[in-house]
Amino acid sequence: MPSAITLGHIEAHEKLTARVLFKPNGQSAYVDLGNVKEYSEAHERTAVTRVVAEAGFRRTNDEQTDVLSYAWDFTLDELDAELLKIKDASTQGAKIEQAAATAPAGTATIEDIALNRWHPIGKVGLKAVVATKGVTPLVEGTDYDVDLDAGLIRFYGSTLVAGDDVSLTFGNDAVDFEVFTGGNSVPTLRGDVMILETNQFSRIPLRTTTFNGVLRATEFPTQSGEFGTWKVRATATSKPTIKRRSAA
Repeated sequence: MPSAITLGHIEAHEKLTARVLFKPNGQSAYVDLGNVKEYSEAHERTAVTRVVAEAGFRRTNDEQTDVLSYAWDFTLDELDAELLKIKDASTQGAKIEQAAATAPAGTATIEDIALNRWHPIGKVGLKAVVATKGVTPLVEGTDYDVDLDAGLIRFYGSTLVAGDDVSLTFGNDAVDFEVFTGGNSVPTLRGDVMILETNQFSRIPLRTTTFNGVLRATEFPTQSGEFGTWKVRATATSKPTIKRRSAA
């Protein structure tokens, strides 16, 4: 059982980390937003000076800090399927399975080709691609290039002209996909937020903050060497309830 938290206790002086859970309106359970690299309070405050009048003079009597809104910023570094739905305010569609095929069982036709442009083949993870124009074999590196992993083909050379149709045979790996349909606006979701603050000594939260609010992606993954790093802001639309582990 964890100790009571008091000043001087080691748990009270260690760097906190947090877990963030989100339950969209209309749902019955929370999604864990994954590993939190950094987090901070982002409350909007304003300092208001109170004045009083005495004997015709106005003097400062008090200064009060008003909190206009409660908000927290989180830097996350995971992006699984559930988090993609939240990040893009999207709905999850069907799963698509690309079955494995051994060359030359995989086939495709690229119609009305454009030279020096990339055409999607419709499969990824390709192997042993063979291209023909009618019955004429085309030469890879002379008539076309293939990006096998991405499933793209580009045509050029004297054998082909724009508008030709090209037939392909190939093999391909088995790959599964999850399809999402993104929202029409900046990703914003409403629901219940739960922030669990812990440290390295105990997974039992030192402080739990819950509120109904808005979850909004503010920074998206970039080519920074950390593919899954993104940021969200949780803004409370109700008064937060804070439950702190007892100091008594």
